[in-house]
Amino acid sequence: TFDDDVFAGLVNGTGRAALSAGPLARFDAPGLLNALDRYPYGCTEQITSRALPLLYLDGVAAAMGLATRDKIGERIEQAIAEITSNQAANGAFGLWRPVSGDLWLDAYVTDFLTRARAVGYAVPDVAYDNAVQNLRNAANYYPDFDQGGEDLAYALFVLAREGEAAVGDLRYYADQKAGAFSSPLALAQLGAA
Repeated sequence: TFDDDVFAGLVNGTGRAALSAGPLARFDAPGLLNALDRYPYGCTEQITSRALPLLYLDGVAAAMGLATRDKIGERIEQAIAEITSNQAANGAFGLWRPVSGDLWLDAYVTDFLTRARAVGYAVPDVAYDNAVQNLRNAANYYPDFDQGGEDLAYALFVLAREGEAAVGDLRYYADQKAGAFSSPLALAQLGAA
């Protein structure tokens, strides 16, 4: 039963509740969206994490009162502006300022920017081109490994979705290095690529 008793024991007006039904209920999408929205810092990863689900769950966000549908677009546009302000000249992204060195972060942010662009948000061409080129360069010069590669798998996945991955690289990693990737997610991303 979902009624006013759900707030029993709470000070009036201090509680919020959301009821999920259907396929998203298993993942508690509203709860996760709310938790992401309350991230306390403004680093590039957290800005991306707050904005990425809004591309697909804008109806859930609006129903939860996180923002109206028209304001969600503004939040995504603001996130794009904040993220690209932390992009280095080589296309990499820093957490707090434009620096490079974290391929997983680069892949994650580029993933968001490419998805935002695909659904119609304005991502500056220079920022997009540099981000994709940065992933391509990182994949081309990735050192040999016997264990790990999660960041590489994610970068290859993003590149493949954009039609920018080298098929030969994908075949090599799938045929010769699949056992070296340290997580099932990395293997799934490689397979999807």
